Amino acid sequence: MWSVLGLAAALALSVTAWRRSAVPAGYYDGQVYGMTPATHRRYAMVAIGFAVAFALAAAARFDTGAIVALALFVPVAIFYMSSFVRGAEDE
Repeated sequence: MWSVLGLAAALALSVTAWRRSAVPAGYYDGQVYGMTPATHRRYAMVAIGFAVAFALAAAARFDTGAIVALALFVPVAIFYMSSFVRGAEDE
């Protein structure tokens, strides 16, 4: 269960980050937080790495590893999403 949840969240974050790298930055993500297209792509690659880890944990049925990966992934996802979600109202 944790592997599937983490895999879905990591893939969603990677798609979101990749799409954000292709559009102009808003005020908060571009000016306040300094999020460039390259930064969004880096977050997308990190999320892909987590997705691979979750897929491997699911294949190996290694639930403890999935929980640890999820504990590491959640702060990364929160930090990323908080860097530009506030600016969504500008668009």
